[in-house]
Amino acid sequence: MKILSIDTSSKICGVTISDNENILIHLSNDDEKTHSVKLMPMVDTAFKSTNLTLDDISLLAVCTGPGSFTGVRIGIATIKAFSDVKHIPIVGVSSLESLAYNVIETDIKSEISRTIKATTNTNNLGNLESTLICSLIDAKNNNVYCGLYSLNKNDTGNTFCNQIEMFAENIDIAISKIKATIVGSKAINNKISNIEVLDIENEETANNILRQKFHNIILVGDGTIVHQEKLKTAFDFNVVPDSNIASATSTTSILVQFAEDNYNLQNSNSVAKSALCKYNQGNFGYSSSISPIYLKKSQAERALEEKIKIMPMHASDIDAITPNFETEFDKFWNINTLRNDFSNPNSTYIIAKIDDEIVGFAGFLKICDETNIMNIVTKVDKRHLGIGSKLMQALIDEAKKQNLTSITLEVNDKNFQAIKLYEKFGFKRIGLRKKYYNNTDDAIIMSL
Repeated sequence: MKILSIDTSSKICGVTISDNENILIHLSNDDEKTHSVKLMPMVDTAFKSTNLTLDDISLLAVCTGPGSFTGVRIGIATIKAFSDVKHIPIVGVSSLESLAYNVIETDIKSEISRTIKATTNTNNLGNLESTLICSLIDAKNNNVYCGLYSLNKNDTGNTFCNQIEMFAENIDIAISKIKATIVGSKAINNKISNIEVLDIENEETANNILRQKFHNIILVGDGTIVHQEKLKTAFDFNVVPDSNIASATSTTSILVQFAEDNYNLQNSNSVAKSALCKYNQGNFGYSSSISPIYLKKSQAERALEEKIKIMPMHASDIDAITPNFETEFDKFWNINTLRNDFSNPNSTYIIAKIDDEIVGFAGFLKICDETNIMNIVTKVDKRHLGIGSKLMQALIDEAKKQNLTSITLEVNDKNFQAIKLYEKFGFKRIGLRKKYYNNTDDAIIMSL
């Protein structure tokens, strides 16, 4: 399977064409200000050099951020155009996950394996699953974007990353979260050495460490360079000779490593590697499913978000959105169905407004002490502005006020954007309804 991968999220613009796991060509340019000018010529050069065309591509992959706001949008817009023209599936890969795949490429995989092999006498240090990759991207002003990933092997024996958490925080808070993930408990206060045994303060902490702690910690990304001294202090980092690694024989030992400098910038090769893993797991979509990951909103977005007001829906609001309902909101919902649901005494409906314009609505139906979310709909030209998240949070808050014990919903299994939103709020998949939508698409049942 031929994959075209693009990464414009950092100062490096990268284009890769791969055939499954084999890289056919990789091109890069490190002038961040020219991504919009040089990306398409680079794609053209890649195709000509491999004697391929867009018709030969079976999968598109793009880095979705976080990173340069403008850069991320350039890459996504390009990939979406290719997908729309040729109807090629797309996989979005975060820049933090791309960094994680940097350190499981061939050159550094042997380094990880050597470390693990040298400690095969331990219960945990010898396991790939005990490795935690911490991707850190500098976000300026003492802040970082952070992604935490565990490693696993698929059925074919290939290593892949599982995302544990992704966030934007001050570096000190990020370090606390990393430490908390390492022990699978609250953030620890004492320093962690490469080979020293942790001081265990109580039995509960000890049980958490023995049950859930990561033992091999790999720090990667330009954030590890900018904040290297602080990270070294936090983890009491001292370079340990290879011969001493084998002495880390306690189940409460932790080995901390910084990735080599050439692995600290995301690149399109790693985007391709991650995309292939995701595709094989069935995690892909098309143009509408891809959107930027910013984590830290731009000033303009923060200002816009402050303008979004949530309030109860009235019958007059339905009248206001009726004339252009199908084109402006949702062609899958009938306005009369909305009126009927709204008039049900067990229903709760809310709207989102920017200034005097209705830009979204949502509602749930109360059944005894449980609730089922009926819909969350955002105006077509106002999507990806955080309106859906505000509506969802408002529904959850209202359900709590009404002392409802659980919240369920159904979502089209192809609506990846909505699924991502629900999972962000903690919804879990609990079932599947076959051919629920138009007797064609399946519905995933989710619960909170």
